[in-house]
This record gives sequence, structure tokens and C-alpha cells, in this order.
Amino acid sequence: MRGGEVERLVQAFLAKYRTSQSGWARGSCPFCVKRLGKPDRRGSFGVFSMTGRYNCFRCGASGRARLPGTAPEAADERVEEPSPIAVRPPEGFVALSSEDGQEAHCLEPARRYIESRGVPAPLVEEIGIGACPTGRYSGRVVVPVKDEDGQWLWWVGRAWRKQSEKPYMYPAGARGDVMFNHATLLKETDTPAIIVEGVFDAIAFWPDAVAVLGKPTPAQVYALASARRPIAVVLDGDAWEEGEMLALKLRFEGQRAGSVHLPPRVDPDEVDRDWLRAEARSSLGASQ
Repeated sequence: MRGGEVERLVQAFLAKYRTSQSGWARGSCPFCVKRLGKPDRRGSFGVFSMTGRYNCFRCGASGRARLPGTAPEAADERVEEPSPIAVRPPEGFVALSSEDGQEAHCLEPARRYIESRGVPAPLVEEIGIGACPTGRYSGRVVVPVKDEDGQWLWWVGRAWRKQSEKPYMYPAGARGDVMFNHATLLKETDTPAIIVEGVFDAIAFWPDAVAVLGKPTPAQVYALASARRPIAVVLDGDAWEEGEMLALKLRFEGQRAGSVHLPPRVDPDEVDRDWLRAEARSSLGASQ
């Protein structure tokens, strides 16, 4: 893209879509056709009008457009090109649903780890979970974070050994605003989307859970507020206050949202699935 093309696209977007009270506008991405060859019909693009910061959860476009009346975030005010669309799988990656993934002796620890996390074989294949028996990321189960077309946007590498100096490893560079299973937010249903921090917590409640992969960013918060289904925030037991605050922010934005308080030092994937789903539905009524 040349010159002010990014600025023109972002300004046209803001003229077309409503800006919320918090300063975010969300709608169809103006970059998806050029980057993916397909239009965005899910409202995956958002712009923070106060700074010009933008991102797309579908094609991965992100950056900052210099808009009239916005204050610069840094001394350099150049318009940013969209960031790379996706990442590659880590070196040595083997899909666990493949023949090698199911039979290789060196991947037996990875298969046992996945079994210990309660992930059934059909879901391993659907999500595209794999592992790295060799290379820099050896000894890790890898969960890809994809867009709705199956493009890799990020991945999470979890050591399958109990004792590891680095339990988690990720691709080089910033995570940005991607979320694991973001596509479920775009489904119109009264069943609440369960918002958790980690990928295995989300897999436990598949396909109705989204992992924010850490602390929610402002863009993620607005994406949750724009979801076409209600939201139930279920953070780890020691972070229940943060969960309540996130649910409060979402309600302020007009989203139907609640939160579930887990016991101390308990993760979402460690509780009874049916119980948590029932608590998620109940939290929506309690928040009204």
C-alpha cells in the first residue's frame, strides 16, 4: 500500500461504522480482500478512533493510521503498514492426527500429555494440535491459533514434561490482539461464550470458549463487547476480581455479560464441565 492508502481506508471505515462510547468502531475489514483474497463478512476489524490504532482478527492487519485530531502515540507519526498475516508452525512440528503423530515412539509423551488434558482425538484433529519432537521447540505440544479460514496467526507451545524451565513458548514477536477460537464470538446464539486465559481451558469447553492468551487487550475487550452472543468470564480462581471487572466493562458497552468465581488456585479446565456451563448461564441472570 502506498502513501496515505491505509489512512484513507481507515477514515472511510470510521465514516461507515458507528463508534462506541469507549472510542472503538468495529465492522468489515477493508484489508481482507487484498490480504486473503476474500471479503470479511464477520465484522472482524476494529479501530480505536482516539489514536488510529487498528486490527483485524481475520487477516491479521494491524497498525496505526494518523487520523485528523488524534494525538501521536510516539514521536514517529508514520502510517504503519499492516503486520504480517500469519506465522509459520514451529520447526519440527508434527500434527498429532497424522500417521507419524499417532505412531511415532518419540511422540508418545505428547500423546500422553494430550490425553491427561482430556482432549479427545477428533478435537486434536479439528484444532490441528501437534508437537515438536526435535528442534528448538522439542518436547512441546503445540496448539495453533487460527483465523476462521485455518490460517495460523499464533501458536502456544506447552512443555509436556512436568519440570521445565520454560513451560510455555511462543512465536517470535508480539502476540498482538489475536484470540484462540475468536470465530465463536461471531456465532449468533444465546449460549454464552466462556472467556478464559489459556488454550487448554478453552479446549475443555470447545466450541463455546475463547482464550485471550493472557491479560485482555483493549481491542480484545471491544471484540468481546461486539460479540453476537453473551459472555461469561471465567478466569483462574485467583483472578476472579479481574474477571468481574472485565464483565463490568462489557456490560458498560452494552454486552450481556457475567462472571464465574472459581475456588482459589483452580483453573477452568479442572472443574466439572456441566457445572461450569450451568454457572456461566446463571451468571448472566445475576448480572442483570
